[in-house]
Amino acid sequence: MPWDAALEEIKKLGFQYVDLAMFEGWAHISPSQLSDPEGHAKRITAVCSRLDLDPIAIHANFAIGDPKQFPGLTVPDPAARKTILAQFERVVACARAAAIPLVNVQPGKFIENVAPETCLKNATDILSQMHAIAARRGLWLSIENHTGSIAQHPDDAAKILEAVTGLRLDYDLSHVVCNQYSLEQTMPLMKHVAHVGVRNAKPDDYDVPIEHGELSYAIQPFLEAFRKEKVNAFVSIEYFSPARRPSIVPLKSILEREKLPIR
Repeated sequence: MPWDAALEEIKKLGFQYVDLAMFEGWAHISPSQLSDPEGHAKRITAVCSRLDLDPIAIHANFAIGDPKQFPGLTVPDPAARKTILAQFERVVACARAAAIPLVNVQPGKFIENVAPETCLKNATDILSQMHAIAARRGLWLSIENHTGSIAQHPDDAAKILEAVTGLRLDYDLSHVVCNQYSLEQTMPLMKHVAHVGVRNAKPDDYDVPIEHGELSYAIQPFLEAFRKEKVNAFVSIEYFSPARRPSIVPLKSILEREKLPIR
């Protein structure tokens, strides 16, 4: 649905804070189409003010050509990388004008027949430039530990985060559970966390509906780890496909039961 209609639905569900999406060719507005970032920011601010909502993050993904084939930030082509940076600057300008503190980006994918170390270097190089752009505007930049990305494995995520000083992490529980990583494997990442994504998951599936009001995994150890490590982060419920939206309310209730002040 259109982003402003989505915001109205989110408000009806009882939330005050929202994430926005800018995924190329897929969600709400493509970064390549963001020709007037300040103007779009004014529209975001107007709708959020009317609904008494506070936008906390923009989640962005960049693709040139077929989004399903483009590897993202690991792309080696200089022209493509220059285009990505130009689009990212417009996303940051929009976030700054709308007082949105965090921009979260997909870190890219490993490329067939390209050494993993080269892919990681390509991503860290462009993320360093992105971080500098965001920092100049007073914004945080984070990457997500998404399944299929170069940050899926906790060790690779740690390499990226350590290579780009100040880069933060969107720690999505569903991708940890889906890929059967232990909580202990992810503990070195805790100091970088700025955003936490939550939904139901099971091994090999990170988008599972909630049945009978319970998650398929124990969330308490994750929350205890966040508290022990003094993680200061936004926590977002991430269900977006129509078939999964009935899981939003029970997940909200689960998190409230765990004494998270969900708004």
